[in-house]
Amino acid sequence: MHKPQRPYLILGFGLLLAVVIAILTLGGRRSAGTIVLPAEQNGPSGPGGAGGQSTVQVVEVTPETVRTAVATLSRPAAYSQTQTVETFWSGGSGQTVSTVAVSGDCTRLDTQLVDGSVRHMLFDGDLAAVWYDDETVWTVLQASELTPDRAARTLTYEDVVDLPDGTIAAADYRERDGVRCIYVETAPDGAGYASCYWVAVDTGLLCAAERWENGTMVYRFSAGAPDSAAQDGRLFLLPDGSVLNGGAGTAEE
Repeated sequence: MHKPQRPYLILGFGLLLAVVIAILTLGGRRSAGTIVLPAEQNGPSGPGGAGGQSTVQVVEVTPETVRTAVATLSRPAAYSQTQTVETFWSGGSGQTVSTVAVSGDCTRLDTQLVDGSVRHMLFDGDLAAVWYDDETVWTVLQASELTPDRAARTLTYEDVVDLPDGTIAAADYRERDGVRCIYVETAPDGAGYASCYWVAVDTGLLCAAERWENGTMVYRFSAGAPDSAAQDGRLFLLPDGSVLNGGAGTAEE
């Protein structure tokens, strides 16, 4: 007499199992919150190709997903790199070359200016010190607004994460000078300015950037290959050998 109930028990168990799977699937999607970026391959083929046996899942980057992809990136704790910034205007152009060294919270920025002089800047937390050439006098500034990126006139790609919907015109994976990058292009703003970023997947560092005004390039950034070795601690000392955190105002030897 109880045999007719068995199909209902099986059906009920099947429905319960389906609900559990659905909950786990939705929970996994919420908890992941990240995008798996493509790993470097050993061969010439792309991810999953014959040139390299990659097990990394490459998630498509689109204007809708690129902000999440960029948010997964982080810059190395220590590295050095040469950066070149070119600006263009009607009838002329200018160029500055900077060497950037980073170690934890400290950043050293040495910039060759257009007049041939070298500007040295040292950043540590909310403090910045600046001096020129071989001077032994420096000025200490509150650097809450003056960041190393701003001092180097570098477009900060992390700002992409905070862009409103509809601002990003294009986004994908592409190579730049042999480096696999996330590419982001913004739509022109009210003043006609649009920006392009190439961010290295493996280091989280900006490889290149461009800024356009009404279809004319006005800015170009390029970076050399970074050196991720530990940086010499002497780079992050003031001209007299002291540390920035211990200095105040202007000092002389």
